[in-house]
Amino acid sequence: MYLDTNAALNSTVRKQNGFTYVRWGRKTCPNITTTSLVYTGQAASGHFRHPGSAEYLCLPNDPQFDNPDNTEHGARSLIYGSEYETPTSAFTTLNSMEVPCALCLSRGKTTVMIPARTSCYSGWTLEYRGYLMSSEHSHPGKNYVCMDINAEALDASYGNLDETLFYLVEGRCSALKCPPYVNGQELTCAVCSITL
Repeated sequence: MYLDTNAALNSTVRKQNGFTYVRWGRKTCPNITTTSLVYTGQAASGHFRHPGSAEYLCLPNDPQFDNPDNTEHGARSLIYGSEYETPTSAFTTLNSMEVPCALCLSRGKTTVMIPARTSCYSGWTLEYRGYLMSSEHSHPGKNYVCMDINAEALDASYGNLDETLFYLVEGRCSALKCPPYVNGQELTCAVCSITL
């Protein structure tokens, strides 16, 4: 099933001549003429206390199942919905709320996430900017994502289930050079595109 979905998405991307990226924390893609929505979904990953899977995924809101077996089994990889864990930060109002996401197609362009930037380098176009987020430093590792600066909740429900969590990333001066970095400063990020 995954291969069929992936093949269909790749076919769509090839026809449109572009690249995809996930806009974390939003249900829509940026209002840029060459960027369009592939699907909207919810952020998910392995439980923060489990040493298994490490990557955040943007699960679509319209899943399809093939021969479903909805009995819980012990020998499985598990995936959980994600929440903002931000009680004292830029996203205080979103603390413990579930995280939406959108898969965006950037036609005729390639995209890159640049950490520690609020703007793009010369010749690049800003798709969106935000804050670098990942798992808490004592939890099993997750990838870094760029959470939109105008992040929103998946819906109005207050989760606080503490299964998969997004924390802001801050710098620690040691091998990380300060300056230009600042000890304890939350890191920003920018998702940038350039025409092929």
